[in-house]
Amino acid sequence: MVKETETEKKETGKKGFNIQEKVKKLGDDIDILAKKTGDEASKLGKNINGEIKSLSGEIKSIDVKDEVKGITGKVEKLVDTTGESARKLASDIKADIKKLMDKI
Repeated sequence: MVKETETEKKETGKKGFNIQEKVKKLGDDIDILAKKTGDEASKLGKNINGEIKSLSGEIKSIDVKDEVKGITGKVEKLVDTTGESARKLASDIKADIKKLMDKI
């Protein structure tokens, strides 16, 4: 019984760390996306949305799925946005991802 609890704690710790690393990388990728245009932006946007969806796949919650749809929609918009608007939208997306992670 004790060993099961220890194993669960280890798995939870790894999963939490993995999610934190993914969120940090997403934040970095979103900053990069804000500076990209064209095909590079499109490819990076698809990768970011894939990562966001994979995060939501780890959490089984309808609320989270709705938030993920909103975030991925903003990422798609960011692909086509440049300049100051892109930087503001990137900041908004990162804030949304942080809120999402706070719920988890």
